[in-house]
Amino acid sequence: MFIPRHPVIEDQFCQFNETSTSTGVGAVIAYAGAVCYLVNAAAQQEAIVDLYTSTGSYSGAEAVPFGFLMQTVKTGYHQVHPAGYYMPGDLGSSDVIAQPKYNSSGVINGTKYAPVGVAHLGIYDTIHYNVDTAGTTIMRPGDLLYVDKTGSYGKVNNASTNIPTGVSTVVARVMKGASAAQVSANIANTTLYPIRIKLLV
Repeated sequence: MFIPRHPVIEDQFCQFNETSTSTGVGAVIAYAGAVCYLVNAAAQQEAIVDLYTSTGSYSGAEAVPFGFLMQTVKTGYHQVHPAGYYMPGDLGSSDVIAQPKYNSSGVINGTKYAPVGVAHLGIYDTIHYNVDTAGTTIMRPGDLLYVDKTGSYGKVNNASTNIPTGVSTVVARVMKGASAAQVSANIANTTLYPIRIKLLV
């Protein structure tokens, strides 16, 4: 869930990067609300976005967060249905279904670029966050949020010590927080408690 709460500036002309995810069962590749960066490759002339990873080291243009994904990106269903199949629940939803990519032998070896919206600035509700478990386990209004390096999910975190190498930009600020119990339940995915944030990128 990633809901705009204020007039926002949106960039609807980006594409989510190709992946090597060959399984096709509608699994999530990237969640709505994930922080992304522009891929700064000489071969690219289009706006390609990708997520920060826990093991990556970033510099130059890629060390500067670009925005937040407005849609969840999922694989297709080619392992259980014909390639290009859409589930009835996908029709009319805001999820992006990345279609399979093939190698020269016709074997599926990943997903293709997929069009995705990216949010810049504005006020949003989000459940896509972590907390500084080594310090405070609460989200408070005014907390500064950074890219979280736990996993490869593009979550935000209120810990400036848990960010990907080379990325130090503040990406958002908390407006409406959550208690320690709410944060814990949200991270455990038992009960989801959104926080309200103002995007700064």
